[in-house]
Amino acid sequence: MSIRIAVAGWFGSDNLGDELILRSLTLGLRARGAEPVAVSIDPDGTGRDHGIEALRHRSPAHYPALARSLRTTDGLIVAGGIVQAETSPWNLPFHASRLLAARPAGERSAAVGLGAGRVRGQLGPALARAALGKLGAIVVRDHDSARRLARWGLPDAAVGADPALALDAPPPAAPGDTMAVILRPPNRRGPGTAGAKARGWDQLGARRRRWIDGIAQSLDEAAAATGLAVRMIAFQASRDGPLHRAVADRLRVPAELVVPALDSVLAEVARSRLVVTMRYHGAVGALLGDRPAVMVAYSPKMTALAAEGGGWAPLIGPDGLEPGGLAPAAADALARPGRVGAARADLTARLAANDAAMDRLLDGLR
Repeated sequence: MSIRIAVAGWFGSDNLGDELILRSLTLGLRARGAEPVAVSIDPDGTGRDHGIEALRHRSPAHYPALARSLRTTDGLIVAGGIVQAETSPWNLPFHASRLLAARPAGERSAAVGLGAGRVRGQLGPALARAALGKLGAIVVRDHDSARRLARWGLPDAAVGADPALALDAPPPAAPGDTMAVILRPPNRRGPGTAGAKARGWDQLGARRRRWIDGIAQSLDEAAAATGLAVRMIAFQASRDGPLHRAVADRLRVPAELVVPALDSVLAEVARSRLVVTMRYHGAVGALLGDRPAVMVAYSPKMTALAAEGGGWAPLIGPDGLEPGGLAPAAADALARPGRVGAARADLTARLAANDAAMDRLLDGLR
């Protein structure tokens, strides 16, 4: 009978970045003779897309059933950017409750490619320390996450890489004369978050409209400077798609709007000569496809990834998407494409730490 390993992260939404993590971990576990069981906010969708069993956990009401189900599994892996309070004050308690439900005991649990971002006050670090301290091994995806955990009293985290970097690169192909643009709405916190995300971009006021106008002008400038057409790729269709349409409506140059599937998203990124991304896994796609990128530092994880591998991608702040900011960064990225391959080699070598944590977990269960 196969060893059943629960895998917990942000799985089950339409965010293709998180689904790439789950795909990678699923392949890695099955290659080791284990069977993954995802913890998902949409178990039916996760089962369909990944061909694995999935357990529902979307709200506190699901906790009792989740706890019962997790106790029938043999081990637990947690992954992704789950240790942060940037998107919601409930983010860290939500994921910590999964660890409580699983009751992981040392060698039966591991973090693989974990991301640690900003948390507020003293309660957040204490909760992270209490939850993660129960794990048998902690492997983070970047040095910044390791430093954060060390400050919170968890000094023994190994530095690996994002699990999606273990996926096969898309088939090599000559890129078209296009610029892949991967935007996302800004993070919103507080009780109005869900309602704000659901409203259309035409309902968000003058400040947001000015932000969209600035992005459109910046992309027009970058297109003129590089000679590249604009292809806008939605990594989370429900959130990125409306923003892409709003920006495209304001562009002077034509824009192609692409809504990829999980199976095609990495190939879609690799089709372009340059990647401009606000999404973390848009940058991972650039690395896998050997494409230069400009990264927008809307959160600490983007700053951390841009700095990895010797500073492989120009990093601009959110105001870099205003007029005058993007075009020079795009020229810099295109002028030094060799940095991408060196960074990819460094980061994929660090996947050995991810592998070691998975091997240690499974060896302890056999």
